Amino acid sequence: MESYELLGLEGIGSGIWACGECHKPHLIATKANRPVSDMNRKAAEECCAPRNCRYCGQITERDWSGQFRWAHEACIPKYEPTPPHSSMANPYARLLYKKMSDISEDCWCAGWMMGNEYALWKILHGDRHDYGWGGIAYEDLEELRLLSEHADGWIWTGPEMEYTPQLVCFAEWESILAAWGGSGDDLVSEFHAPEQGPAE
Repeated sequence: MESYELLGLEGIGSGIWACGECHKPHLIATKANRPVSDMNRKAAEECCAPRNCRYCGQITERDWSGQFRWAHEACIPKYEPTPPHSSMANPYARLLYKKMSDISEDCWCAGWMMGNEYALWKILHGDRHDYGWGGIAYEDLEELRLLSEHADGWIWTGPEMEYTPQLVCFAEWESILAAWGGSGDDLVSEFHAPEQGPAE
């Protein structure tokens, strides 16, 4: 695509180039606060020139501004989120997961702290209620207990390095808990934020 340089005072080239078709000026590069002529010229020449799709290699169509698109709309990969685990069709499972996530957010400022399901299980069946930067209220623990009973299981996020929230029955959860090694008395302290000492 032909381009032309915009002229400054006394007919001196400004280093800013414009597209020969749409006449849009291009100033994409400067050096020492002065336009870099060669790079701006290249941008102007590519302005309205046909482009090949980044995915299929075929020439694209123009968009609303008259520019050729960088890719065909149909060629752009669509993001498809991982479908939820089938066990989460249980409404009590979804409520249980949300409650556990809310507690993690309140105590850790994280929607799901790593190991959240293990720590909350230990807290629910132990004497300590401290977690993260605070503690878990008795009312929250009661909600966890009731939701877990109605769901007839506990939430597990899947094997290590995965994150697929799912409801597992209590028998399966006990096996997961034993294999994880989180049944010791020090489980909760592992997930308790260190106390801040006095400022020096």
